[in-house]
Amino acid sequence: MASSNKERIYAPLNKKDLRRLRELALDEHEKFFERNPHLRRAYYNSLIGICLCQGAALHYLNPKIGIKDFDIWHFYLRSSWVNFPYRAHKRIENGYMGMPIDFLKRDIPRYVYDQGSKESGQVIMNYLLERNTKSKNFLLKKAIIGLYPDKIFGKVLWKGSGDIYTVT
Repeated sequence: MASSNKERIYAPLNKKDLRRLRELALDEHEKFFERNPHLRRAYYNSLIGICLCQGAALHYLNPKIGIKDFDIWHFYLRSSWVNFPYRAHKRIENGYMGMPIDFLKRDIPRYVYDQGSKESGQVIMNYLLERNTKSKNFLLKKAIIGLYPDKIFGKVLWKGSGDIYTVT
């Protein structure tokens, strides 16, 4: 993702910050379907989970990393009758702590969802570990922290550098 011209910020992130980011992400979920009413019936209630990813997630684990933007990913269960927009993306320039937020969205195929656990964090990780895409490789270089639903809130789903954490 493109970064802001601003310097990185180094203030530690805590659960209060994650709650605020979750609120912003859920607000974006609503706004996405206002912008795309034709997708509401197929996808509005199919939200599997929302995660803070990449550099900001890594910063949550190690505040020495710094944040240049927030990457928040929404994962939806793929509809069998309506295609999800490829690379759905919304950027807010002054999103949180004065830094941009990139909201990105992907749909997860039913067969991945049906593999084993239906727990949202595990479904998201199964999807990322199963797919060999540029996005997947990009996401797995850094950390993934659960924001929504509550069961994965604040949990480290992926630490980065190949370390997976089983979601409990």
